[in-house]
Amino acid sequence: MYFQNNYRSQRVAQEIHRKISVILQHNINDINIDIPTISGVTVSKDLKYANVFVTFFNKNNLEEANNSIIRLQRAARCIRFLLAKILYLRVMPVLFFKYDNSLIEGARICNLIINTKQPITITQKKKKNKIDFSEFKDIKIF
Repeated sequence: MYFQNNYRSQRVAQEIHRKISVILQHNINDINIDIPTISGVTVSKDLKYANVFVTFFNKNNLEEANNSIIRLQRAARCIRFLLAKILYLRVMPVLFFKYDNSLIEGARICNLIINTKQPITITQKKKKNKIDFSEFKDIKIF
């Protein structure tokens, strides 16, 4: 989802994505966090920092989502410790959780497209398929 230049950092980001999603399902039992969905992970080239992009399906309010992100950021050290047990890396990246609103923006754009679409009637379809050459009668070709 998120493009990275370095192949190794891309593979590490994919593994962190998989493992964090499992850790959040099984090990983090905070009621206020709800069920986060990891939409993407980017890792710096030196593998010291990782941005974890999170979405929430049940949180429609931006304030609730930000509160959940703050709670996830507080649990980042614990999640990093659990990741270090699973992944065998020389340096475990520092995790930064960020809210990803691309799902909400996509739904908003889809609703705008649906609302602006006008139904096409049969007469409009016929007019679109026929070319009207009456406009070109005055043009002379040499």
